[in-house]
Amino acid sequence: MKKERHAQIIELLENRMVCTSRELAEELNCSEMTIRRDLNELESMELIRRKHGCAFLVKAAKPNYFHEQIDEYQYEKEAIARAALHFIHPYSVICIDSGTTAHTVSRFLPDNIPLSVITSNLMSAIELSSKENIQTYLVGGMLYHRTKSIMTESKEALFQHPADVAFISCRAFRIPGGAFEHTYPLVETKKSLVSIARKTVLLIDHTKCEHTSLCNSIPLNQIDAIITDNKTSPEIIQKAVGLKKEVIIVDPETSGVVHHYNKK
Repeated sequence: MKKERHAQIIELLENRMVCTSRELAEELNCSEMTIRRDLNELESMELIRRKHGCAFLVKAAKPNYFHEQIDEYQYEKEAIARAALHFIHPYSVICIDSGTTAHTVSRFLPDNIPLSVITSNLMSAIELSSKENIQTYLVGGMLYHRTKSIMTESKEALFQHPADVAFISCRAFRIPGGAFEHTYPLVETKKSLVSIARKTVLLIDHTKCEHTSLCNSIPLNQIDAIITDNKTSPEIIQKAVGLKKEVIIVDPETSGVVHHYNKK
């Protein structure tokens, strides 16, 4: 109940930019005291700020539009995407989620080998439409305009297509929590993609690490491999390596792999 209320508060702040405690209480049909407790918790998670009796999202918690995110840390995303090709072989069935780093993988998928791609990312589906050797399956559901992705609560159609690997991005990552997102519909779609894949590969640049967000999308024990860049904290990398995760570190300047731990 509390988690649902937190998600509703975040959604209201996304749409209205600023809300008072009274406005939130009226909208969610609960007491102002309950809302103040919720806001205290969300502020401690660094998801919101309060000033002069009003609450608003911090910049890191705001769900940027796809076209805004795609240009952020572009070299990191491209190097991570190139390294992800290590997990792809002829006739592989792969999942690509709604994140811009995962989308970048679709740009680098070779067209000279047969592949099947299951994606919730509308822009990835468009990217792959020109690659004739790649069969693309778009997850059905509601279109989320900000991220140009499809959100689904049904796993039934996906279970017909078991996958070899799922490439998943996230809003935030920390150990031991795992991957986090800012909205529940995104979480459900990511969980569905992970549930049909034999291996889950998390794609994160250094800015996503040691932060948290509202919803735990992928628990750490469901993440098999992590690809990140060489600005990620060595402490985080060593923790992941110590947990027997396969970890690939890339250099954005060269797009090359500089370390590959627990290689499998």
